[in-house]
Amino acid sequence: MYSKTFDLGTVRRETVVTVRLNTMANVRLLTEVNFTAYRRRQYYRMHGGVATAPLFKISVPATAHWYLVLDVEGLEPRPLHPQVTIGELTEP
Repeated sequence: MYSKTFDLGTVRRETVVTVRLNTMANVRLLTEVNFTAYRRRQYYRMHGGVATAPLFKISVPATAHWYLVLDVEGLEPRPLHPQVTIGELTEP
């Protein structure tokens, strides 16, 4: 599959969402309103960008209900096998 959607539920401001990817992908962190607009192919605002490395971290800008969308739109179409962690990732 070339896209994955994660309903993160209510996430507190400054929480770190960590995405581990097997391929380059677009990472879109969207509020409920913007997620609905994204699905309807309307104008939307997002946080994120293109993940060019296997590990992508994004800090949640406000406490709200969030969705995370990963896709390869505009990139080489490869199946996505992401791992998503909500909360600070402990690095050794």
